[in-house]
Amino acid sequence: MKVIHLGAAVLVAAGALGTAPARAQDRPFELTVLGGLRLGGQFEDAVTGYVRPFDEDLSVGLALGFPLGNDRTLEIVWTHAQLGAPADEDGGEVDLRLDTVGAGGTYEWGDGKARPFVSGTIGLALVSPQTSGYDSELFLAGTLGGGVKVPLSPRVGLRFEGRGVAMFALGGAAGICGSGGCLLGFTGVGIVELELLAGLSFSF
Repeated sequence: MKVIHLGAAVLVAAGALGTAPARAQDRPFELTVLGGLRLGGQFEDAVTGYVRPFDEDLSVGLALGFPLGNDRTLEIVWTHAQLGAPADEDGGEVDLRLDTVGAGGTYEWGDGKARPFVSGTIGLALVSPQTSGYDSELFLAGTLGGGVKVPLSPRVGLRFEGRGVAMFALGGAAGICGSGGCLLGFTGVGIVELELLAGLSFSF
């Protein structure tokens, strides 16, 4: 249910941004379909204190961009990943669903066929354990990255990006917990990960 609420928030924000002033460019907006890998991040075993890293997992997402002119684009970005964290030393795993949504933008430069860019967003992340009896946790999430955009035609292009993702626990949460105690604890104030993404962009 919390994921649905996050999705609704994205749509509301997108509608608000769609009323922004006229852009210098001809493209009212662009949609990028993203896919790649999510790396890094770790939890601490709440019982033994053993630090357990996440497995490398696939990440998918969407980026909705509104060109502002002067090589700047306002963006809303959503990504989703199914993460596996080792639950014990015998090979058991805890499956976590991670959804992040953030608002920010990109700045591009260069006149060649490949245009470098930097990006940044700030928003929320929802970590949902797939094990019954444990609660989902909401994080403050920020990203910072860069990459390159490669136009294939006036309305279609490729996007390659690497970005760091930092998630900070809200409300003093100690980890993934439920009525029976905590399953996994945070090793600090939150989680830091790396996303490597490639995408196909469409301008409308």
